[in-house]
Amino acid sequence: MSRCAAIAAAAAALLVLPASALAKTTADFTFKSDGTAATPGAVNFGQPGTYQDIPFTIAPDDADGAVSIAIHWDNQFDDWDLYVYKKNSTGGLDQVGSSAGGPPSQDEATVVTATSGPLDPGSYVIRAQNYAASSPNFTGFAKFSNFIPANVIPTASLAVPATAASGQPVTLDASGSRDPDGRIVNYAWDLDGNGSIETDGGASATLVRTFTTGVHHVTVRVTDDKGARAYANKTVTVGSSASAKPTPAPGKKHFRKSRKKHRHRH
Repeated sequence: MSRCAAIAAAAAALLVLPASALAKTTADFTFKSDGTAATPGAVNFGQPGTYQDIPFTIAPDDADGAVSIAIHWDNQFDDWDLYVYKKNSTGGLDQVGSSAGGPPSQDEATVVTATSGPLDPGSYVIRAQNYAASSPNFTGFAKFSNFIPANVIPTASLAVPATAASGQPVTLDASGSRDPDGRIVNYAWDLDGNGSIETDGGASATLVRTFTTGVHHVTVRVTDDKGARAYANKTVTVGSSASAKPTPAPGKKHFRKSRKKHRHRH
């Protein structure tokens, strides 16, 4: 597979995304030689007549993650170079991509990729440079892929009672966990404090367990819908049933009865 075909395949794969993840992208387009780059520029590289510029624009509301650009020609012993520029505020050209191999070859391809966000909007130029080609003819394409924001790691939260009685059901509650850019799909637990997750709670954020007398370190691992994980841990101190103090039912108060003191008259 040629570099040109590989770039096209990669661009197509990037576009196979859930509809909810897609946003407006710049329209793909093709281009071809107009015959102006007829003079090889090996000696006078970049001089008029040695290259052809193909302009395109990325609109402010386009969310492009990358643009794949390629040119193709027929004679494998011809030599073309490919450059991509973005116009700056003074009208100059800042290089953002390039591919400059040598014969035998019939294509050059490059990918301009976004870094911390979508590709910057503005005016761009594709330059097909005749480095040492006998024919000025070529064809090319530009394919745009959607910008996919990086997954944000979820936040794990765990609430447990600080103390409990041996054999008393204890509710482990991770429902306070959050995923800012999706949802949490799995809760898993380390209940014996050995550092290994051994209990899969599935999609349920709570788990009810009983513990023996002693200090127990409990960990929950949450996993979001893109596979990112986060952890939270708590400690439960468990006493024997005989020594455990009864917990008043909610809303009820316990009063201590006092004895009346009787005065004796003499």
